[in-house]
Amino acid sequence: MSKHVFCRDLCLERGEPLEGTGDAPARVLMLAWPRGKWRVPRWESADMSEALASCVRSAAQKGVHVALVDRVGESDSLPQLMAQPEGVYADFARESELIGAIDNYVDGKVFAGDHDPRTAILVCTDSRRDACCARYGFSTYKALNAIADRAKFHIVQATHLGGCRFAASLVVMPQRQRFGRMTAGQAPAFLEALSRGEIFLPAYKGSTDKPEPIQVAELAALKWAADNGAPASGVQLTHDQLPDAAQDGDEIVLAARLDANRLLIRLRARVFHIQGNCEVVAEGGGGHEIRWCLDQLTEAP
Repeated sequence: MSKHVFCRDLCLERGEPLEGTGDAPARVLMLAWPRGKWRVPRWESADMSEALASCVRSAAQKGVHVALVDRVGESDSLPQLMAQPEGVYADFARESELIGAIDNYVDGKVFAGDHDPRTAILVCTDSRRDACCARYGFSTYKALNAIADRAKFHIVQATHLGGCRFAASLVVMPQRQRFGRMTAGQAPAFLEALSRGEIFLPAYKGSTDKPEPIQVAELAALKWAADNGAPASGVQLTHDQLPDAAQDGDEIVLAARLDANRLLIRLRARVFHIQGNCEVVAEGGGGHEIRWCLDQLTEAP
């Protein structure tokens, strides 16, 4: 039997950057479902009725991310449904009520329930979707779950969140922050940063809803500030018009201001061979994609 090749390992070997892949879903429904019953696609999960499956599939098609979630040994302790970024959760006496709540949420109406003010951390452990999410995601989830203050954090394992080759993949709500290549060893520092209202820069993928070059430059500036002990209440970027498309070797220069500090950030477009998950690797598939990479950062006079 041939040895399994992990897409995460290939991604690292090829030097593909994590930065610039930070787009997170705007609205998330967390539906409690035992991990052992997850399937791909998620609306074909075991014991899911045809009516509920149709509802989950329809919600996904209309742009609402429905994540099946679980906690190790604690499936029954999770609320049946939770909405993010609203932080509203509820249980339902009948499946028809649950389906109605999902449908209404898709249409813009949040269901009645209680409010959970904690930060929600979704960790992809979807072994049905990808081996990397099982291998790296589950160990990271367990490490976070073991030390987290449950008064501050609501941590769950979740179905596919995207970016298998960047496992472990996490989404933090309601902040809409995406993190990748998280490891169990980073769990304490990660939770400490979130507790302070800060971004955990080593695994941060970039600001959501911003073009990739902006994400990369902004994150480079934040890391420079952290490495140099400089204040960074926010990053202000100025640049020429960003290109709609890029060729290998193209460059962009952005100016960044962090309080009293000014930086010049040069990005270069590079081509990478992308294999998004382990199945693609096993089948010899994939394709080439342009990614914007940090080339040089200097202090401006």
